Amino acid sequence: MAAIDIPEVQHFMAMTPPFSSLSSVEQKQVLKGVSMEYIRQGEALSLIDDRATLYLIRRGACEIRNPQGGLVDQIADGECFGVSSVLAHNPDGLQVVAMEDSLVYRFNKTHFTEMLEQNEAFGLFFEYTRHHRQRKLSLSQKASPLKEPDPKEPSQDNPTQLDPTSYSSLSTPITHLMSRSLVTAAQGDTVQKVAAQMTQARVSSVLLLDEQGLSGIVTDRDLRSRVLALGGTANMTIGEIMTAHPVCLSADTLMIQAQLVMSEHNIHHLPVVDDNNTPIGIVTVTDLLRQQELSPLLLINQIQRQKSLEDLVEVCQQWPAFTMKLVTTEMKPTDVGKVLATVSDQITRKLIALALEQYGCAPMAFQFLVFGSQARKDQSLGSDQDNGLMLEREPNEVESAYFATLCDYICQGLAACGIRLCPGNIMASNPQWRLTKTRWQQTFNQWVKSSTPNALLHASIFFDIRCVYGDPSPVNDVITSLQDDIAKNSLFLATLTRNALSSKPPLGFFRHFLLESSGEHKHQLDLKHQGLALVNDLARLYGLSCQHYQVGTLARLEQAVREKHLSEDIARNLMDAWSALNSLRFDAQSRCWQAKGEASAYLDPSSLSPLERKHLKVTFSMIREAQEVAQQHFLRGYS
Repeated sequence: MAAIDIPEVQHFMAMTPPFSSLSSVEQKQVLKGVSMEYIRQGEALSLIDDRATLYLIRRGACEIRNPQGGLVDQIADGECFGVSSVLAHNPDGLQVVAMEDSLVYRFNKTHFTEMLEQNEAFGLFFEYTRHHRQRKLSLSQKASPLKEPDPKEPSQDNPTQLDPTSYSSLSTPITHLMSRSLVTAAQGDTVQKVAAQMTQARVSSVLLLDEQGLSGIVTDRDLRSRVLALGGTANMTIGEIMTAHPVCLSADTLMIQAQLVMSEHNIHHLPVVDDNNTPIGIVTVTDLLRQQELSPLLLINQIQRQKSLEDLVEVCQQWPAFTMKLVTTEMKPTDVGKVLATVSDQITRKLIALALEQYGCAPMAFQFLVFGSQARKDQSLGSDQDNGLMLEREPNEVESAYFATLCDYICQGLAACGIRLCPGNIMASNPQWRLTKTRWQQTFNQWVKSSTPNALLHASIFFDIRCVYGDPSPVNDVITSLQDDIAKNSLFLATLTRNALSSKPPLGFFRHFLLESSGEHKHQLDLKHQGLALVNDLARLYGLSCQHYQVGTLARLEQAVREKHLSEDIARNLMDAWSALNSLRFDAQSRCWQAKGEASAYLDPSSLSPLERKHLKVTFSMIREAQEVAQQHFLRGYS
């Protein structure tokens, strides 16, 4: 505990809300017994017993975390912590962790609580702060993004236990809806035995297991249509009538994605499996219908029902309002991106179906590829399209003309539906990006070998890749080949690192924002290129260095932690930064769209509150720190 200069503290308080609203006499009163403490980076404070009082950050930054380590809030210079400890004895067990070396003022609890009772406005400020953090706490109750889902978590067995403030039904994780009471059997069991099991357990399906995990599923409909209707006997083995290798979901699937899988495959039961193909639950169409409340599912159903391009375009006029509705429901940014990508995928598939209907069946198998934000599933309002085509073999002249017409229809259709044409012409309508599997592999390999500026630019777009139509196996082969090429070429990763670090967060000396100096966006920040793109670049860098390919930014960071390329602390900071910047971007885009009818990711920092500006500075600081770590990790040995 350090000596303290009371006049200096009072001067700082005079510029810091809500202390600035106090009179000079009241400020002196609340300063009685104040002390100053130095908290080292990474140090955790448990606000209990004599430490359960209010703290004011003089210089530094801290995180408020729940008992599971989930982030509740980030605070910096001029912000307080310990509010819940004073007002409610910290019932949620919140902890404070210093993000950097920090100096804090520690107030005497007695004198502080006296001022809360004496000055109503002062007290209301801290009541609001406490309720605001409680709301953030409810949003953080989901397990840490780096924590593996626990299939034995009892609180998730009953979907009615889900806190309605945590998620809208659209973004409800499937683990909150699924049943964990599974009935399993072996393929050699008889139909009679399995039917008796299902009756006793009052379930409509049974899962078949072998040494590799889930091998099949049998539903009550299968018993009717594959046994009774065909005159089968009760002594038949269940393996004779099962659906082998059924469509499954992973634990991180959202409700909207499960709904689409059921719709596309015309099925009513979806097993949920872990990374080892072991069932951890099952979700039925009844579970989904029970939760279906929001209109985006209706939009997707409308998309699927359209019979012409004109009708599809008319339905998609809802796109901007639909996006803003997602934002105003305060859905998590990562879930907004997933939902938008899901809708984009549906529009793309519908356009392909309409094109095939108009121009006839394709002369060969093909895959429709998406790159960039749609591939990463982090689209926003105003995102453009980046796509390409993978062909089964080299086309002849007639076949080339067919695919040129098909792709032009699809890309122009996407634009008419609200997904802009790519300014750089990275679209399937460009013959440069209609290639066979072999030529895609050769192209990617050449970019890795050459490491030219143009190759690095392409890597930042094309190496975020996902198949949305056709058999994904050839695309997965290209990805595997890409990972092998990169593993053999450390120079490429070093060059990609230099390219990723060439742009820095917009912070100058003394943590002042570096704003646009001229033009339409003078005195504004570019949240996309000066913030989100920096995190995406770092995640791509770490993701491409991993043995297992991931396409999403957060998934790449998680994989980098699992493969020991990145510390959990740095990964968590980047995830928090990505989420914070995405929230600001969605807000900025929503305001700009309502005012001008167009989306913009530029933000005037003066439109933020002092606390929000401090949060943003801390966010940029975390990105800068992560860039320094990446430089040490990937450029070691390279000048």
